[in-house]
Amino acid sequence: MTTLWFNEGYSSIRDAVLMIREARGENLRVLASHRDALAPVLEAADASFVEPPIARTDASAITAYGDYCLNVCAERGVDLFIVQRGRAAMASRAAEFAAIGTRLATTGTAETLALISDKARFYEVALAAGIAMPWTREVTDAAGFDAACAEIEARGLKACVKPPHGVFGSGFWQLVDDLPLFETLMNADAHCIAPAVIREAIAAAPDPLRLLVLEHLPGTEWSFDCLCRDGRLVVGVARRKLGRAQRLETDGPLFAMARRAVSAFGLSGLINLQFKAAHLDHDNDIRLLEINPRMSGGCLYTRYSGVNLPWWQVALELGLADEADMPVPVGGALVAAVGEAQQLEGAAILPVHADA
Repeated sequence: MTTLWFNEGYSSIRDAVLMIREARGENLRVLASHRDALAPVLEAADASFVEPPIARTDASAITAYGDYCLNVCAERGVDLFIVQRGRAAMASRAAEFAAIGTRLATTGTAETLALISDKARFYEVALAAGIAMPWTREVTDAAGFDAACAEIEARGLKACVKPPHGVFGSGFWQLVDDLPLFETLMNADAHCIAPAVIREAIAAAPDPLRLLVLEHLPGTEWSFDCLCRDGRLVVGVARRKLGRAQRLETDGPLFAMARRAVSAFGLSGLINLQFKAAHLDHDNDIRLLEINPRMSGGCLYTRYSGVNLPWWQVALELGLADEADMPVPVGGALVAAVGEAQQLEGAAILPVHADA
């Protein structure tokens, strides 16, 4: 029996586990773990367990978590460890996992993963590789912020800000001149704020401070899910964002950009890239926003192109199939999420009507 393990990750890992289980043969067992005993991924796997509450913020804790993962792989006979949390730390200990017979699936080396997670460094390397990027400056104080905003304005562009680290758009704000703070507070989901508010926050922030000021791109957005191996794009499916729905695409100019980005950073595995067009009226000027070295939350939708990306990652990693066996994805499907409530435990409670 071949065993693979997903450690604690984002909620989308439940989708990956289910997609793998529906496509696998009889001799593959899927393990999943999480610190939260009610995490949905735990009920989706063949077997699951709760991870210990090890903090993952300082060097000693990171080492302790790595030791824990090594013990899990050894004790449970894990053949393939698809790392979610702690990718860089696990990648730096790949030889230790290999020594116990566990194949480690990370999307890059520890150095590469650290580079990608720092959006300022990522921007510089991507730009040097010839990849179209939004105009970006890193600032560390109010004077630098003012200078960056002035330069963007001189170029006839709109500005936005975001931190050099973070996920799910945390810390992103579009700068809108003279926008009342009350309006920002009453409509935080719009992510619009006056430059003066950001400037005041920078001036009051403790050192050291790092913030990115960049060109705001108002055009079409794509989320690009793909499998890659050793810096080569194997297969990809783009999701064009259309409000609540998304249109699947399997060709276009961003595919060439994705190949260049995957090659520049030497990436492997199941990853996600974010693209956006610089203009509202056409899609000819596309920029790479970021690379997420993990499965995206929307990867589930790409199954409607005819390719099960999580399963093919496993199949290729374990040598269960060759790239030549992969189906060719087909674009055109319009997809959207439909949420459902689920009961986790307890008896159902139905309302009692007086006329029953």
